[in-house]
Amino acid sequence: MAGTNAALNELSLYCDMATRHSYDQYEKHGTLLSKAVAAFRDESVWDAKWVPDDFDVCDAASHPVWEQRFTREQKLAWNHLQWALDYSAVAQGERQIIVLNNFAVREYGDILPSVCELERRESFEETDHIDAFSVVLEGVRARYFKTRKTPLQSIPASGFSSETLNRLSRHAIGTVATFLLGSNFPTLFFLARGMKTHGFKPFENSIASNEEGHAAMRMISHLHRLDESRHMATSLNLARLSSAVLETLPRDNKLLFRLAVQAAFPKGRSADYRLVYWRAVLDESTIYADIPKEERDALYRHLEARIGANLQSLHERQARLTRQANKRIVEECGLSPEMKRLFVDVMRSDPAYAATVDAVRLDN
Repeated sequence: MAGTNAALNELSLYCDMATRHSYDQYEKHGTLLSKAVAAFRDESVWDAKWVPDDFDVCDAASHPVWEQRFTREQKLAWNHLQWALDYSAVAQGERQIIVLNNFAVREYGDILPSVCELERRESFEETDHIDAFSVVLEGVRARYFKTRKTPLQSIPASGFSSETLNRLSRHAIGTVATFLLGSNFPTLFFLARGMKTHGFKPFENSIASNEEGHAAMRMISHLHRLDESRHMATSLNLARLSSAVLETLPRDNKLLFRLAVQAAFPKGRSADYRLVYWRAVLDESTIYADIPKEERDALYRHLEARIGANLQSLHERQARLTRQANKRIVEECGLSPEMKRLFVDVMRSDPAYAATVDAVRLDN
């Protein structure tokens, strides 16, 4: 009981602080959506880079078509399209989070309402993020895909590869996972949520501090990273303390747990969502329509050949923050030692995810 009370007190203090900081930030800066709308009133937004050059893990810039055939405008467009790929993937994940957040903390309703209040506030933030990113993605679509009518976005990096299936199944997944996994569900959910945030955080930090970037785009990333820094802390605390606080018993069903981890980190998806996106860019975008199809196909084959090897190690921007943050959240989370080992084993079975847990050390 003493351990439970200490965990409750720690979570209560954290949730009250994080909720207060969120309101203070939005009162000071306004919404992310307002910043995105303002950014696209300024035509100069198209004249600057939005991300550092090394973000493209497919390494398009080393291919002769990109180097020798692309105009300056086409190279700049690729940079903007890289931003669109990264943030459309973030938005897809945030759509999942908005629904599953509520299921993951449902058991806290009578125990610690401040947890539920924080998650409602974080869901508000996620909705604001999605709306802001949608403004940018629509601007990119209208400029570089003049004949495309559907929204520009990547396939989801988690869950089903179809956004329609994810949308239809989110509530069912939350209900079933709560019942079948017990307190392992919120622990695993916040563990996975935290690790995905850790993976992109170093990239976003570099966008926000990139002096070559457009000031308005840097501000969008800066405000988003402030929110995500709180979300990282939330994930760490809830992954660490949920099992100690919740009365629901953890259900260490290895098969179900393995399936849940694989749904959060689908095998091969890290490469797939990027390649599907760049294939659509090369096939459909009007900005590259003057590049002969055989040259666009050659560039795509280059992307396809490079991405596997490039995903097998952390990007140099991730080397410190992502590695150490993942080590801490996995080692400190409330899963049993056996389930921690299972989680790490599943992650290490896919070369694209293995590096994300390479610093984790568990007792045998």
